[in-house]
Amino acid sequence: MNDLPVREPIQKRSIEKKTKIVKAGLDLFCEKGFYKTNTVEIAKAAGVSTGTVYSYFKNKTDIYIASFEYFLDSYLRPLLEELETLPKPVDTQVLIDNCLNLFINLYVNSKQTVNELGLMQESEPEIMQHFAAYEDMILSALVKAFDNPNVTKKNLTEKMYLLYALSDILGQEHAFSYHGNIDLDVLRCQITAMITHLFAEEL
Repeated sequence: MNDLPVREPIQKRSIEKKTKIVKAGLDLFCEKGFYKTNTVEIAKAAGVSTGTVYSYFKNKTDIYIASFEYFLDSYLRPLLEELETLPKPVDTQVLIDNCLNLFINLYVNSKQTVNELGLMQESEPEIMQHFAAYEDMILSALVKAFDNPNVTKKNLTEKMYLLYALSDILGQEHAFSYHGNIDLDVLRCQITAMITHLFAEEL
């Protein structure tokens, strides 16, 4: 535990050091799990001193949160940036396809990483609360980016949340095949049809 105030890096070299710590933490957390990883190991893997780690992070939990936020940002930020640059009004089908593809790629390419994050959210309230707030931020950004005069703004946040949640479910099924009797192509078509209908109607 670090009782000293942490600093936010401004200079390029400091930013690179912090990023190395975040990446090293992510690799170790995914390899060994949160409880079997310590800050000394993270510092060594990042090529910095333990004191340097504590100049940027209060404790191991802070490193964990920063590491997995960095991981999620690598998938979610490009989606938000793409939506912001798409011609307005944003096409509903493009939004749905992009969300579904994003979560499929996220789960299929990073099974171990999303598994580790899921386990820690169940066992550590601080981590769960942080990533619940993180999801709220992403959801708000999606709603803001989805500028379409043909779609009612009424209950748009709730509709976007359903798209987010169903995309997550589809991604999990692609990666882990929890239900062997589910046809993933059919499931995708049904999700698309349902969300398209929701965006088109007044509730």
